[in-house]
Amino acid sequence: MYPKKLRLGLLLDSFSVPAWVQNTIQRIANGKSGEFSLVVLNGCAGRPRRASTPNTFVYSVFNRIDEKLFTKAPDPFASRNVADLLSNVPVIEVTPQYKKDGWHLDEADIETIREYHLDILIKFGFDNLRCEFLDASKYGIWFYYHGDDRIMRGGPPGFWEVVENWSETSSALFALGGAFFPNRVLFRSHFVTYPFSPARHRSYYFWALTTFLPRQIDLLNNLGWDEYWKQTAKFNTVPLREIKESKTPSNRLALVAISKIMIRLIKEFAHRILYADQWSLLFSLNKDIPENFDEFKKIMPSKRLFWADPHVVQLKGKYYIFIEEFVQATNRGHISVIELDDKGNWKAPVKVLEREYHLSYPFIFEWQDRFYMVPESRGNRTIDLYECTDFPYQWNFKRCLMEHVSAVDTTLIHYSNKWWLFTGMAENEAAAPNVELFLFYKNDLFEGEWQAHPQNPIISDVKCARPAGGLFIKGGKLFRPSQDCSRGYGYGIDLNEVEVLSESEYRERRILSIRPDWDKKIVATHTLANCGNLMVIDTMSYARKMGF
Repeated sequence: MYPKKLRLGLLLDSFSVPAWVQNTIQRIANGKSGEFSLVVLNGCAGRPRRASTPNTFVYSVFNRIDEKLFTKAPDPFASRNVADLLSNVPVIEVTPQYKKDGWHLDEADIETIREYHLDILIKFGFDNLRCEFLDASKYGIWFYYHGDDRIMRGGPPGFWEVVENWSETSSALFALGGAFFPNRVLFRSHFVTYPFSPARHRSYYFWALTTFLPRQIDLLNNLGWDEYWKQTAKFNTVPLREIKESKTPSNRLALVAISKIMIRLIKEFAHRILYADQWSLLFSLNKDIPENFDEFKKIMPSKRLFWADPHVVQLKGKYYIFIEEFVQATNRGHISVIELDDKGNWKAPVKVLEREYHLSYPFIFEWQDRFYMVPESRGNRTIDLYECTDFPYQWNFKRCLMEHVSAVDTTLIHYSNKWWLFTGMAENEAAAPNVELFLFYKNDLFEGEWQAHPQNPIISDVKCARPAGGLFIKGGKLFRPSQDCSRGYGYGIDLNEVEVLSESEYRERRILSIRPDWDKKIVATHTLANCGNLMVIDTMSYARKMGF
């Protein structure tokens, strides 16, 4: 651990910044690894620049309407003032000069910045500044890149991904110059693309960006440059394919793009009028993981219910399938249990746990001859532990494992003499919890505080972060089921072999993928449970609404 904080500089157009930027600056200011030592203000900000071509009037009008109608609160682009946060920080104003290849700072201004001996310059603003010529900080200029740098270059952020209906959208944190010369990706994450509105799409993922920069500052300060360089190697791969140049669309291209989005939106609106999503269960008493699920037997609820998130216990020759039972009329779920014998005969679900907030994902485990449950209780902003006093029907609150968290699908395992807690979590509550997987550990389940894993989030990717069932050991190997939410919530399941699980390192590799391709009526599957000879998965299909 380095005793001194990193000296940070900010490149800003003004002290009025978007809300997501203000949140990022606030997180850094509240942290222990960096201190702001200089603010560099853009003397050209707000001045008219050369007219852009081609004409982008249609896009501008569409974007304003889209933001007005579909931006999800809180708005990440609402104006916020950071002057109070930076009240004790020296401020200098510089005036970039336009040359043939873009905007440059004068050498005198660069020399003034050098006098502050900064470790990192953080760029929010100064569009089109030629940063490779601004060698004024030890670890270069750090900035966000909105899009997948391995595929596309340009903008607007999140627009073309929606127009082309990509399954995912990427964002990255870059370092340019200094010790990272010429440039390096420090962190990259992948988010689901909301296909009906670029503005709503940006609302979802820009809030998640607020944690990237503070985390990387912490890592650099804690690990030191050499080790940090190694940690970022995984993000610096060759391009996935030829990089596509993108830009703000011309009027003609904007009309084509808007038409695609509107057609998609009309189809979705019609679909929601006619159909409702319905989750149900499939099971098999063949203990091996199958190549397909054609022979699995169905457990179907009525149209007013969902049955999802199965977790299984085997006891005295019977199986107990704990599920989320979601009631359409109340728009809330509770926990129920289905009893099933070794012949495949099952009984109707019995409600075992209900709260005034939504419950789902009833993770069940046995410890010291007692059964415990950790249901998802994101609606209460907690991770709670329940103890069974009369199996399988009576569950009493035992203790709160974590509070004030936006966490989903929490999954525990006792492994190598420690308790490990995996949970999908959004550090910023305005972000979606499907994107990042966090890991915590401790020695005693009931005593002490959970310790955050130093690699948190151990996964930042909507394709494989969110848990999809309990971890299990098979053939001496540890496996973790995960959800692929890239094509929508709970689209598919991956089975990952955990290669390394320790207090300092986590690594896994995908060995099996389950996608809803064996039945045309099934569009998603997102939880896998197996115990004894029984395997259960949940599946989603579309049920025609009453009256249509």
